[in-house]
Amino acid sequence: MLQFTYKKTIRERVHAKCGRHPRYNPERDGRDGINGGCTTCWQLYDLDQARVKLDSAIHDFQRRAAPWSTPTKPRRHRCGDLSHPAV
Repeated sequence: MLQFTYKKTIRERVHAKCGRHPRYNPERDGRDGINGGCTTCWQLYDLDQARVKLDSAIHDFQRRAAPWSTPTKPRRHRCGDLSHPAV
């Protein structure tokens, strides 16, 4: 039996642009927008494709694992319910 806990927490923001082609946007322009085989533009394109593949893999994993996952109950506080403070 395979059992593991999976929690994704990826918070990464990348602000990058090519010095020679500052108007290139890999999401909008894709491969066709790369001018003259610029290495920086290719790296931006590769970075965008890696993000798309990661998002797709996470979505696919969650879709396939959903039938076997069980929702967890919220943790109880040690001092009891906080909505009724102890007097």
